[in-house]
Amino acid sequence: MTQPTSDPRPISTLSPKLDKHLAAYVAVASAAGLGFMAAPPEAHSEIVYTATNVSISGHATIDLNNDGIPDFEILARECGSRSICLDVNALAKGNGVRGNGSLVNAGFFGVPVGAGEKFLVGDGNPSYGNLMALAGAYGPYSWSNGPWKDTTNRYLGVRFMINGQTHYGWVRMSVHLLAGEITLTGYAYETTANGTIIEGHTSGPSVSQTTLSPVAQPATLGMLARGSEVLSLWRREEEPAQTI
Repeated sequence: MTQPTSDPRPISTLSPKLDKHLAAYVAVASAAGLGFMAAPPEAHSEIVYTATNVSISGHATIDLNNDGIPDFEILARECGSRSICLDVNALAKGNGVRGNGSLVNAGFFGVPVGAGEKFLVGDGNPSYGNLMALAGAYGPYSWSNGPWKDTTNRYLGVRFMINGQTHYGWVRMSVHLLAGEITLTGYAYETTANGTIIEGHTSGPSVSQTTLSPVAQPATLGMLARGSEVLSLWRREEEPAQTI
């Protein structure tokens, strides 16, 4: 019995435009499967934390990276009739404290410290003016003022230099100036230059502005439909002073 035969389907030639789009689809699909495999792993930044419990009397210097060079000075000084001011001074050019005008901010746990924020920058010659708090008493009257006037475990956001590169950190303090209590309870800094640190974080990787790498995302049909244009876009998204 003769088997019926079917005519082969006619072969159609793809239009140059469609052929170009298909080639673009293949390119984007290949990038989805392979492009991010070749990307270098994200470098993780690190926090170096120093725990302290130091009562400050008069003044103390803080060496954030423990290299023997003081970075900041905390100073309680007489600043008027029966008044005491608490200042923080940068001890090296380029160092600074987060603040506004001449007042030093008292930060909270979880607040980031990094580039783009306002810092009161030192010039290497300590001078009074970076005010944290002031307090005084006369007879039955007393007064206190400033961001740090009566605080417990608040955070001083700092910027300082290591080998000519900018690093960020925090200093945790409790201040009850009217009672004469100034306590340093710890400090930390980010080892990656220009890397953001989160106030209160004491270990592990922090958020770094300089080590962010593309995150692989699935290629959608919409992206595929745009061909090689999206491939490029998608990859782009891809007394003596206390030294502490």
